[in-house]
Amino acid sequence: MTTTDADPNEETPTQPAIAPMSSQWHWHPDLPVKYSPYWNWPPKFGALGKWIWTNWLLSDRSIFLLLAFVVAFWMQPVGPEQANLDFGWMALVFIRNWIFLLIVAGGLHHWFYGIDGQGKLLKYDPRPYMKRKNALFKFGYQTWDNIYYSMVFGATSISIFECILRLAYANDFVGTLSFGAHPIWFVLLFPLLALWQSFHFYAVHLFLHQPFIYKHVHSVHHRNVNTGPWSGMSMHPAESLGYTSAVLVLLILPSHPVHMLFLAYWLMIGAASSHSGYEAIWSKDRQALLVGAFFHQLHHRYYECNYGNAEMPWDKWFGTYHDGSDDATKRTRDRKREMHARGRYANPN
Repeated sequence: MTTTDADPNEETPTQPAIAPMSSQWHWHPDLPVKYSPYWNWPPKFGALGKWIWTNWLLSDRSIFLLLAFVVAFWMQPVGPEQANLDFGWMALVFIRNWIFLLIVAGGLHHWFYGIDGQGKLLKYDPRPYMKRKNALFKFGYQTWDNIYYSMVFGATSISIFECILRLAYANDFVGTLSFGAHPIWFVLLFPLLALWQSFHFYAVHLFLHQPFIYKHVHSVHHRNVNTGPWSGMSMHPAESLGYTSAVLVLLILPSHPVHMLFLAYWLMIGAASSHSGYEAIWSKDRQALLVGAFFHQLHHRYYECNYGNAEMPWDKWFGTYHDGSDDATKRTRDRKREMHARGRYANPN
């Protein structure tokens, strides 16, 4: 993720002042794609401060945080009524999450692909988003297919786990953390949960790319090569449960419901924004909000690379890192040929 200085009013937008664009993409951030500066040694505090400012305060993460606090402290705090299974409060969880996903994924889709709010400015893939009928997708269209899987299975899965955790908090099955008693841990738990999600995503995602699992489960998500906001949570129900199960770590970690909601929205709403196909939302000649994840866009293009995300260098450590360069593309294709030869390549296309 990077900040940019392009002018959306130009007929052919001026690209940000970075290295020449790769011929594979319409736009991409500075290459090679970098990991978060947590892992720089010796530490580069200036880079770390800039990264935190950009990626926590000027990106979609600020929305996850805001929504988590609004829901945890005002809209639906955990209370004694949630100590028992009850249709009323559980229905509210499901309805709220369906509405949140509808607003965010639907809003981003409308901006980028409905009214074409910023044209191709900061769009990764040069190809147009799939709007024509295609038998590959349920109901014949990518968008309707993605909405179905996202709403029926994606938002539903995260709602099931949220209800489980609310029951645990309300019955004191897990330690509830307050800012007043543990201010440092309360604050640090937010970035620590982001790191946990990175590990969980890498591990689950690598499992999903085993040939049998890919064919019967993960292929539903990977039909989306040129992704849109609704693609993020468009998953087979088994994958939805596996992906959103990251929140269950809070059954063993002392936390506050706001941490659970932050991680839940990172998983659900963050999937919509990171699959939008664009680096950022532009409004009135300036970047309004960072949303994209070129690191993961590379995975949707080349499949057998970048199983994790830019939060932690799991792919770099285990040899599956694609940094966006032509050399990395060649290495990935060579790796896929080797996997084909061994019968270990999940995607035969």
